[in-house]
Amino acid sequence: MKIKSIFLFTFLLFFIIPNTNSQQGEDYRLIVGVAKFTATNVKQERLANMVSERVLDVLNQQNRFQVVDLDGTAREQAISKSQENYKSKNWIEANKSISAEYTLTGVLTSIKFIRLNAGKGYKATITYTIKIINTESGAIIQNGTSTFSSTKSEIKLTPESALQSALSTTIAPLSSYFSSSFPVKLNLVRIEKEKKGKAQVVLLDGGSKIGVLEGTKFEAYFIDNSLGKPLPKFIGEIKITKVLSEDFSEAKVTDGGKDIHKYLNDGKKIICKTLKK
Repeated sequence: MKIKSIFLFTFLLFFIIPNTNSQQGEDYRLIVGVAKFTATNVKQERLANMVSERVLDVLNQQNRFQVVDLDGTAREQAISKSQENYKSKNWIEANKSISAEYTLTGVLTSIKFIRLNAGKGYKATITYTIKIINTESGAIIQNGTSTFSSTKSEIKLTPESALQSALSTTIAPLSSYFSSSFPVKLNLVRIEKEKKGKAQVVLLDGGSKIGVLEGTKFEAYFIDNSLGKPLPKFIGEIKITKVLSEDFSEAKVTDGGKDIHKYLNDGKKIICKTLKK
């Protein structure tokens, strides 16, 4: 009986203890702080909130970001107005000691309503500007400012519904803007192929769902916390060779194969971030 118990304990340990050659579970998505949207015309502040709701929907639907609500209103709006798009895992409470890597701000610069004759309803036109700021430096990132204007609006019974119709025409370019402006950040979860102590092919935990493309180059690094503050230690570069699914991609190690192999096997959590063009 005692021998059987020892065997069972050893068997369970084999499956419970994580493999040091892989890593999963931690969220390495970009952290984006959202500031309150404003309007150039103070009378349109309420409408600026409507714009921020739609922008946050697009941000969350990409599933690439953790969002920090910087003024306490964005999360409340997302819950009350966009239940179907709200995902709690995409949000971080502002009072937690987590710094946003980027800050997103928006300004409603122009909005016009056209009341049609004979009481047919309303049309709307809208223009707003989005800025993406590197939180640490305070500088606007490359291509970090963009203005979006509606192309047309369907005839609606109320000004508010006409505004939503006009906003809908800006969603596709807004989504493309987020995809191209923010770097992609992934977790290196496993070494798929190695030779003589060097990683040659690795598996990443991001795929088509977050816009990963074949040929994209990433820098690989881990975070050194030994100094009391996080210090990125860059150890290599990789290139996406195949998008395997919505959630995973395969990459070739183009530089630093020895260090990637060493640090991953030492239990370091290796993060991969798109290289600046």
